[in-house]
Amino acid sequence: MRLTKALYELRGSDVFLVKENGTSERVGTKEWWERIQKFRCKNVAKINDARKYGEALKSCGLCSNHENYTALLNIVVTNMCNLSCWYCFFYPEKSDYLYEPTVKQVEKMILAAKRFNGYTPPVQLTGGEPTLRKDLAEIIRVCKKLGSPHVQLNTNSVKVGVDYFFDERATVEELAEWKRAGLNTIYTSFDGLSEKSNPKNHWEIPYAVEAYRKAGLKSVVLVPTVSKKNLGEVAGIVRLAAKHSDKGIRGVNFQPISLVGAASKREREELRVVQSDIIEELESLGLDYEDWYPVPAAATLADLVGGNKPHVTFYNNEKCGMATYVFPDKHGRKLIPITRFIDVDRFLKDLESLRSLRGKLKAGLSVAKDAILERSLSRALMKKLVSYVIQDELPDGTRISRLLENIVAKGDYESLGEFHEKFLFVGMMHFQDEFNYDVRRVRRCSIHYGSPDGRVIPFCTFNVFPQVYRDRIMRDFGKELGRETVEEIERERGKIREFRKLVKQDREKRKVYEEFYRGHG
Repeated sequence: MRLTKALYELRGSDVFLVKENGTSERVGTKEWWERIQKFRCKNVAKINDARKYGEALKSCGLCSNHENYTALLNIVVTNMCNLSCWYCFFYPEKSDYLYEPTVKQVEKMILAAKRFNGYTPPVQLTGGEPTLRKDLAEIIRVCKKLGSPHVQLNTNSVKVGVDYFFDERATVEELAEWKRAGLNTIYTSFDGLSEKSNPKNHWEIPYAVEAYRKAGLKSVVLVPTVSKKNLGEVAGIVRLAAKHSDKGIRGVNFQPISLVGAASKREREELRVVQSDIIEELESLGLDYEDWYPVPAAATLADLVGGNKPHVTFYNNEKCGMATYVFPDKHGRKLIPITRFIDVDRFLKDLESLRSLRGKLKAGLSVAKDAILERSLSRALMKKLVSYVIQDELPDGTRISRLLENIVAKGDYESLGEFHEKFLFVGMMHFQDEFNYDVRRVRRCSIHYGSPDGRVIPFCTFNVFPQVYRDRIMRDFGKELGRETVEEIERERGKIREFRKLVKQDREKRKVYEEFYRGHG
């Protein structure tokens, strides 16, 4: 728990984080490093709070030392789970308490984030397994009532898949109620194409995806946790996502494993995956380093679209994550990166010049004249968009210039949704652990956790030091784990065992499963 000096050092073709005590951890290839350095962000957000926690790891939360706003507010609605995955942060059986914040406490967390940021951020409801909450629809409604523009549900999808198998109508109606309450996106675990690589939810995912589709939830993101155990399947996962884009799968967001807790150097080397490993695996689909962009690449566009209003800024550290968009054919055999349609690098460079110009023009303007300037700059940006288009017509006949003009003109989730219907998002977010922890990354973190005590805490602080943050908060605001809760978890696991037994025996019921994986694994 002591801060130490460190540097990034090139050793051969790889970059390592080297600490003054002599320990080192690989963070990526030289090619990856050179790519992300082009997008280093110097802008700083001003958090609406006078406190200054300093650099102490034992007192972290959003304060005047933080340099980025909240892009996604995680709210843990339960620490209960129907699984016990070996790499997960949550092990309910090993706890002697149940953490399930009340709806009022959820409301308090959202309002705290609004106070810090000046706007209500997108919210992700997470756990544990949030689908075990009986009042999930009510929690979603609260998020929307308080102004969250986008609500995600982070789930393993096991309960949804099992419930759909046993009672299709009731399950679809429950999911439809979540949608009516305001749920926008399903953010679901998916670690591989086989039962061996994905014992978590291999059997349940096909039924869950079918249930989401029938309920009208048409924004599903697959979230594989990647270690060396399943690294070889990342390209296949993207192809599978592309195949089922018509069922609402809109993206894949890889998460290289975060090794929180005791792990020897040998154990880390056997499991450790970094972003460049995933990028190189995806070269087989026609993607290379120049097709990928770190999170802060979106900062200038977000600022121009956001204008004077408080907004998500994406002033992240360049090492936090990478992403791109691809246009898939319906079989997922061919993926065309967005850089084949748009000169993205030149577009981003010119956007930065436009932002600089706006800053100079805005000095001393009245509110009315400032509003006129914003509209003028927006129109100028739309006119310039066409000049960046390399190939305007997508393979299905859609004009990409029209999609981009809508995004810039409206700047809302509806216009982004139209874009996502055509393109598949492929990204990765590399959360830290004690071995590769960089405080500068944390200061620019944009994925935060709400806490019932009113703090808003960066992701990598919250989870990497559980004894100070996650576990302590849940223990302080939880209650004794009762026998009834333990029995409920066991009943859910019993249903999972029964489902897996039946689906292997019933050929008619297995059609959903077989169609989902046909041609993949």
